[in-house]
Amino acid sequence: MAAGDFEARMTGYLNGAAACLALSIGRETGLLKVFTEPHEPMTIPQIASRTNLKERYIQELLGCLVTSNIIEVDETSVKYFVPDEIRSTLDSTLNSIELFDYGLARKEDLKSCLAIDGPNGFASQTKPGYGELLKKFRCMNIDNLIEEEFFKHTPDIKTKLETGIDFVEFGCGLGPVIIELASRYPNSRFIASDYSPEAIAYVTKAIEEKGLKNIKAQKSDLYQLPDEWVGKFDVVYIRDTLHDLGQPLKGATEMVKVLKEGGDMIIIEIVLKGDNHRENKEDISAPLLFILSASVCVPESLCQEGGIGLGCTSGLKSLKNIIYQSGIPAANIETHKLNEKKQNASLSCKFVCRK
Repeated sequence: MAAGDFEARMTGYLNGAAACLALSIGRETGLLKVFTEPHEPMTIPQIASRTNLKERYIQELLGCLVTSNIIEVDETSVKYFVPDEIRSTLDSTLNSIELFDYGLARKEDLKSCLAIDGPNGFASQTKPGYGELLKKFRCMNIDNLIEEEFFKHTPDIKTKLETGIDFVEFGCGLGPVIIELASRYPNSRFIASDYSPEAIAYVTKAIEEKGLKNIKAQKSDLYQLPDEWVGKFDVVYIRDTLHDLGQPLKGATEMVKVLKEGGDMIIIEIVLKGDNHRENKEDISAPLLFILSASVCVPESLCQEGGIGLGCTSGLKSLKNIIYQSGIPAANIETHKLNEKKQNASLSCKFVCRK
């Protein structure tokens, strides 16, 4: 690459970082809320009135976002707006910005881990807000999530849920998915499982508030599940958690043990397009995922005893290798891509493992 081209690329990254900072400030102050809702083009005084923010600072922040081609301005440079067709994209991007902010809050922790004499890692629950952040992501379109992750490739699960089955989610966090399933399928029995006492306390309270009788929250060690769970569950579900485990193969093997014969284990994982750095150079989501993996996923794994630090960037080959060794015959394992519409970008993969 020529020096001039490299300089232009670096300038682009700096400008992108500036846009991210403006988006973060706009999200946290409510400035951008008026743009993610239906609206007519607005002047700065109108925006200030609706947001109760100061005009002069709005002017500079909008300057950053307009010159970044995120916010539009009319030909007179007076009224600002976001076209209807991209408002939802802006809204989802702001949620991603929140995830980036969380990673940034871990900067000093990551620097400590990077030092040769520093700690191996740290648990995500040591910094407040991570559970709420994951809940927000999973609730962005809960109907679509349930359809894609449970019914699209395994339609028989819906019939089974309606009839009545035993269902467990490991790494449930604050439980948005399994609580929603329990409310929709009263004939089935659900267990929300997590190693975090705080998460279990939150889920227990949410269950009580909703008056649900077919679900309970239970703290458990995924490396040593209760003997009474062996062969108990028709569906075992784990989402974006396998890569955070210190010993993912041991965790996957335990999940297979508690699965009934003929039952389904559903594993949802982020998968980069390639299996090494060079192969991922064309993946437009790779830079963000690598820094999030470094600041959230890898330290979560490495702070556990014997942690291997898999992270969310390990690639399809590594994930398949773990799942194929878990005790499910290779012929009974299906891999499905969930968001194939995103070109040159990382995907979520759904592994369906039938015992």
